[in-house]
Amino acid sequence: MFTLLKHEFLRTRDMLALVAGVAVLLALAGTLLVATGVPILASVGLVAGLAAVFGLVPAAQLMLTVTYWRSSYGRTGYLTQTLPLRGSTIYWSKLLWAWLVSLVAAALSVGMVLAAAPVVSGATGGQTDALFTTLRQGWAQLGELAPGWGVPSALAAFVVMILIWPTQYFFAASIGSQSPLNRLGIGGPVLVWLGLYLAVQVITFASFAVVPLAIGMDGDRLGVVPFNLFAEIAAGTSNTAEVMPVGFLPGLLAVSAVCIAWSVRSWNRRVSLV
Repeated sequence: MFTLLKHEFLRTRDMLALVAGVAVLLALAGTLLVATGVPILASVGLVAGLAAVFGLVPAAQLMLTVTYWRSSYGRTGYLTQTLPLRGSTIYWSKLLWAWLVSLVAAALSVGMVLAAAPVVSGATGGQTDALFTTLRQGWAQLGELAPGWGVPSALAAFVVMILIWPTQYFFAASIGSQSPLNRLGIGGPVLVWLGLYLAVQVITFASFAVVPLAIGMDGDRLGVVPFNLFAEIAAGTSNTAEVMPVGFLPGLLAVSAVCIAWSVRSWNRRVSLV
């Protein structure tokens, strides 16, 4: 597995370095434009900075998906499939690498925000350490309101929301490259992705009813409280409770688990030559 991960690193490092470099340069240019204080330039700079921060992870994941499809089912796919390894081992190495890259890209996005914050705050007339002060105050308040499991659970949910996307992208690339969809070329994975997207929307909506829970104020502390999506919709936006529904998470986890299991089966029975 380590050898395969090393191969994935060597195969994708130039592409990932380009994606990261473009994001950093875009964030730097956006920060400099905001620092000018000129309203029009500052607006353009803010948009550029936000695009760099929020676009880095999706861009890296999509690029890895393209290389996954090409190296597994494209012209060089046969060489990959003839490796003396189970198909599932090859698949897991690619998925683990995508997960690792996703987390590193997320950390880089956070780093760009922290680096640009003092410049942006100063240019807009605020204190240069305003973001850090807000973060310290928010962390202290969260420690007072949230139970012991609150922060770890929130961080875990954040990580899950990042890692589910490669599982779905790779699933679409794998199943869409099987017969008879492989006759459509890239159209096969695209069709599978569209079908998966619709299925995820239905499952996510249904999971709100199956798991009618949310994170909200339970007395003077944050806790798990009941949440009825349909009652909230009927009440209208003016009466919507200030809670964070969590029902969508089980549905997304279930979809990701099915995508992984189905992709492993595809690699072992439809792709692997071992």
